[in-house]
Amino acid sequence: MATILCDLDGTLLVKTHRDPPDSPGPKRLALNRALAEVCDCPGVDFVQGMVHGLTDWLIAEKAVQVHKPDFKLDGPTWQAVVGRAQAVFMPPAPGAEPLYEKLPGIPETLMALKKAGHTLGIVTGNVAFFALYKLDQVGLDRGLFNGPVGFGDHGREREHILRLAMARSEDPAMVVLGDTVHDHAGARAVGLPFLGTGSMGLEERELQGAEGAAVGWVADLSEVETVIKLVDSLVME
Repeated sequence: MATILCDLDGTLLVKTHRDPPDSPGPKRLALNRALAEVCDCPGVDFVQGMVHGLTDWLIAEKAVQVHKPDFKLDGPTWQAVVGRAQAVFMPPAPGAEPLYEKLPGIPETLMALKKAGHTLGIVTGNVAFFALYKLDQVGLDRGLFNGPVGFGDHGREREHILRLAMARSEDPAMVVLGDTVHDHAGARAVGLPFLGTGSMGLEERELQGAEGAAVGWVADLSEVETVIKLVDSLVME
């Protein structure tokens, strides 16, 4: 049995549509305001730093660098940004169209993994308050994830967030579940096996040839038995 450290965006859930140019989503609005105030950067836009698979910390830094090329977002400043963003975050009104939806196989595969004896954790570059909001948006029970968690509040690189989750568990068998080469690089850096899902375009060839722990790939998470077998084989190697 293993602890599976699950990424969120592109792995378990996805945004239903891009923000209209004149209507930023609630996370973007909150982070824009926080970055403008804390980093003294009027006009900053979080989306300008967006690279799928990076942590919110790095995305925020890249967004500010559009206006201040030499800017570095250090730990204390990032904590201040996160605190301010959480304070001003305004979720959509009740009954509004959901901003996120579950990807194929969710939650059925997660529940099957739990039934097979595995433990589910979360490792995501999202700041905690918004990661939990996304789970609620798509109707994923937080109780499914009773394993260790790591959020983008306290990790500049994905490797750092993985190490945080690992430190919060005594389970020697862990597998990272993700959908980008950044997830894979983080798993390699901490020596954990990686299961990639191609739901958002990750191709099996992108995971080949790199040194490190064992790697598996599935087109998406809808084939329950295939996912369970791959997790078991990754733990065995």
